[in-house]
Amino acid sequence: MSILIDLQDRNWMKDSDLKQLISSDLPGIPIYCGEPNKKLPSIVMAIVIKNLDQNTLRKLPNLRLIQKVGAGVENMISNCNLPKHIKVCRMSSEIQAKEMAEYCLAEVLAYQRNIREYFNNQSLKIWKQRQPSIVKEKSVSILGLGLIGMEIAQTLKNFGFTVFGWSKTAKAQSNFTNYTGIDGLITVVSNADYVISVLPETQETKDLLSLNILRKFKPGSVLINVGRGSVINEEDLLHVLSEGILSGATLDVFQQEPLPNEHPFWTHPKIVITPHVSGWNVEDAIETIPLNYYKLIKNEPLLFEIDQKRGY
Repeated sequence: MSILIDLQDRNWMKDSDLKQLISSDLPGIPIYCGEPNKKLPSIVMAIVIKNLDQNTLRKLPNLRLIQKVGAGVENMISNCNLPKHIKVCRMSSEIQAKEMAEYCLAEVLAYQRNIREYFNNQSLKIWKQRQPSIVKEKSVSILGLGLIGMEIAQTLKNFGFTVFGWSKTAKAQSNFTNYTGIDGLITVVSNADYVISVLPETQETKDLLSLNILRKFKPGSVLINVGRGSVINEEDLLHVLSEGILSGATLDVFQQEPLPNEHPFWTHPKIVITPHVSGWNVEDAIETIPLNYYKLIKNEPLLFEIDQKRGY
């Protein structure tokens, strides 16, 4: 039984580099790199970032597990060509969670201290002072309370912000107030100065932040999205920015990536764009790969297996 690595993303890591990282924990296990050019019946596990097309799947007749690295599994589990018996697992990285918490804290503080306004004023040679906002007077709502959401919430709480959380199910172990359901969502967005979305893409979260919810946001608040771009209706976001309901938005994820050159977000004065970089390093999660390989061949429960009906 063997493994295929087909990342198709040299910007992040070469297939051969990942092979080198995991080989010592998989002694004697054949590891193939790149898109297969012939049928490989020995492959039982494929490590990928992008979706597997029908042609590749035909060459892997005994594939039992897709180990997903990188963000999101929605395209994979909605792939009509993927046989139902093939399991899909994601990775979970505490390093990446801390990076995303740092990103969110940095963005919130940039708004608190008017950093971008001063940056723009510098090019215009404008000397204009503004009083910064006071941390203890500001609140942050986190949408999505998995590993990453909880790390962001705790980081901001430790910094002194009042924190609220919202998730599909209540999180009993949190040390801040959290809500569920649509009424809970309206409560957290209407009371927060900053709303941070870390939500995955599912049928329930697509366009969740559309006009009827966005208009419930606290006037003058800021939306930060580090989850999935599909959660926000982009046209509706532009509406509430023009209406003045939101004072700004920081977006690290988008419905289409890379963001098309003609997209209005690029030039919008109230939108800050980063190219899907809020979380990057996942070295601690790579150990999931050999662990899941051995669990697979022993028919043991896998780490971070996706519930394909729920979508995460």
